[in-house]
Amino acid sequence: MSSSVSAAPSALAVDPDTIVSLEEQRQYKIQLLLHINSVLLAKVIHVTNTAATLDHSNKIVVSQCLKRVHANLQCVSQINQGLIRAKPMIMTALDADPLNSSSNAGTPGGVGTPQQPPHDILSKLYLLMSRVFEFW
Repeated sequence: MSSSVSAAPSALAVDPDTIVSLEEQRQYKIQLLLHINSVLLAKVIHVTNTAATLDHSNKIVVSQCLKRVHANLQCVSQINQGLIRAKPMIMTALDADPLNSSSNAGTPGGVGTPQQPPHDILSKLYLLMSRVFEFW
């Protein structure tokens, strides 16, 4: 039992006692924000390409995504200006995804929709972002 406990720290990729430099924190935050923006913009492109005309719920999704992209870009700008403690104005993932309910109707069995993984990824990225900005 004690051998597995002593082996665990060596199995970690990063030593938890290592202090991360401010530059590394800045780079990681910016990369995370830009990655989230990529996922958000992919969602916007998907919504606009799959709908012949945007109905009200799709317009809301596009609007929410673009507001988050804007908030993230503002934060990137602030971080680049030296405000290392800057946080995005919107720190939560999108609310319920109306795309999943409308797109499930057109898929066989209503499962395996292409929207589910990006929504799940966004939720996880926003959780990661909230933790990163909480501790750094």
